[in-house]
Amino acid sequence: MSSTSLIKNAVTALYQYYGIPLLVFGCVGNVLNLLIFIRSQLKKNPCSTYFFYSSIANLNVIFLGLLSRILSDGFGIDPSSYNLGYCRFRYFILHSSMVLSSWFTILASVDRYCVSSKSARRRQLSSLKTSRFLVCSTTVIVLILYSHVWGLFTIEQLKTGPSCYAEAGFYRVFYDFFYFATFSFTPPVMMTIVGLGTFYNVHQSHTRVNPTDTNARKVDQLKKRDRQLIKMLLVQVTFTISLTLPLAIQKLYSTFTQNFVKSTYQQAVETLVTQVVRLLAFTNNSISFYL
Repeated sequence: MSSTSLIKNAVTALYQYYGIPLLVFGCVGNVLNLLIFIRSQLKKNPCSTYFFYSSIANLNVIFLGLLSRILSDGFGIDPSSYNLGYCRFRYFILHSSMVLSSWFTILASVDRYCVSSKSARRRQLSSLKTSRFLVCSTTVIVLILYSHVWGLFTIEQLKTGPSCYAEAGFYRVFYDFFYFATFSFTPPVMMTIVGLGTFYNVHQSHTRVNPTDTNARKVDQLKKRDRQLIKMLLVQVTFTISLTLPLAIQKLYSTFTQNFVKSTYQQAVETLVTQVVRLLAFTNNSISFYL
């Protein structure tokens, strides 16, 4: 068996033996997240609003991204390669949801930064009204930004068979950079900046005097819940950056080398790398409950 065939078999095995368990754990974890964040103790917390809608976006990614890849690369079943309507619908919802999931995490990070601040004015920015407005406005903006997918994605005939993606030429280069900017680059950078600011605020809060009266203890209990959400968020931000950054690097490499002449073996290796970093990105949408 040739090296190229071995690599193709490795891609198939990757989705069958890693993708399927990831699909199951991702579905269960995100559904449990939804149940947790609608509890009365948490549903009034603005940060929970962002986590709740992030979990919905994650489920979209799991079903339209991970499940579709398992069927196409693991079992050779790909409706998006012959149905143009489904091709455009899938990428519109998939990429919009991946972007929304990351940006909801950014908004949660900003919310925790405000809550952890010593400034009363900044703490007032954290409210249910603000979180609901930002969720709605962010969703509308992202859907509008990705609306061009409906008209400019197509089914292209490749040597390996039909494939659904952005039209070849200028639009494909534009789309890869656009996707890179909105998902793979800007969110990790912003998460890092806001996360460091939140970490600094939490560190500074440790110097505050412990409460002694009953009312102060109640306030402190609320702050403890906020601190738990902050810790959970910082862990999630770390994993998000680690799991999505490889996709950013791969996207840039693919865009800059798309016109290079490559051997069959090199193409197979690049396909394997692409599938690995893609699975890492799907992992990010599947593990938040288990962190």
